[in-house]
Amino acid sequence: MNIFLENQIIKAVLIVLVFYVGSFIVTFIMSLIEKVTAKTKSDIDDKIIEAAKLPVRYLSILLGFFFATELTTINFAYKDFGFNDLFYLLISILVAFTVSRIVKVLLSWYGGIASEKSYLNETMFIFLRKVISFSVYMIALVFILGHFGIEIGPLIAGLGVAGLAIALGLKETMANLFAALFLVLDKSINVGDHIQLEDGTKAFIEDISWRSVRIRTIAGNTVIVPNSKFVGQNISSYDYPEKEMTTSVAVGVAYDSDLEKVEYVAKQAGQAVIEEEGVKVKENNPTIRFQMLGPSSIDLSIYLRIENVKDEGKIKSALIKKVISEFKKAEIEIPFPQMDVVIKK
Repeated sequence: MNIFLENQIIKAVLIVLVFYVGSFIVTFIMSLIEKVTAKTKSDIDDKIIEAAKLPVRYLSILLGFFFATELTTINFAYKDFGFNDLFYLLISILVAFTVSRIVKVLLSWYGGIASEKSYLNETMFIFLRKVISFSVYMIALVFILGHFGIEIGPLIAGLGVAGLAIALGLKETMANLFAALFLVLDKSINVGDHIQLEDGTKAFIEDISWRSVRIRTIAGNTVIVPNSKFVGQNISSYDYPEKEMTTSVAVGVAYDSDLEKVEYVAKQAGQAVIEEEGVKVKENNPTIRFQMLGPSSIDLSIYLRIENVKDEGKIKSALIKKVISEFKKAEIEIPFPQMDVVIKK
């Protein structure tokens, strides 16, 4: 290797290193600007700057390689594919990546405001964000193909001819896509809702994509359900049309109990739980209903209104402990299950 080539390599490496260090300096400056914008009323400017940090760093590194090749004699080409083509490809992808991130920030921000004021469904914004992101990358692909001389018109025509065959082959995929659109437009199921499937599975909706609904069970397991199967079953929603719900605890008392006293003590226990657990539902009076004459006891249920299903486990646990405690104080017997067997001689 001659001295001239060695100097060119060293020069190229130095240029890349300078731009690499510069990428951190630029992002540091952006962090300082972010601290200033944090004092404004809206947080959208902070989120845009945060979203732009990573693309700016990548851009600085790419520019380092670009100038390293432009300011030196180092170059390569493979079948007419050179450094400039490579940079065009990478820059196009980077621009699409940047636009996608900023669109995600804008729609997430506006979607949060719109959902709070009941303008539009937040789930619709999530789905729209994915569609726009996909469209941005498709546009970038069109520009890349155009740069390399690939005719878009004949390609689209060819896709049109093969469209029927593709549609038949992707019948299930298309069904999932249309099912996702129905889910978003219907507005009855949203991301974050607590639901119960036909098989009894209780879960929270984590995401609705063009192909599937991702749910997380109470046990923490993630289940992925195709949209078409999700839409095709009966689903119980604990958040639609409102998040408030009624929970209950069943208990049995002895047959010789004073039912008026039982009702009073049970209601007091429910009221105590409402106050101790900080349940903020308005006009929330515990309701007591005697249900049936059981084999060993008179069965009743204590009903409480709670703010959302997430609190149900905690409230029911507190209510059970309080009922047992108050019944013991009031000397109300909770009988064990028993069976009398009579043997005739």
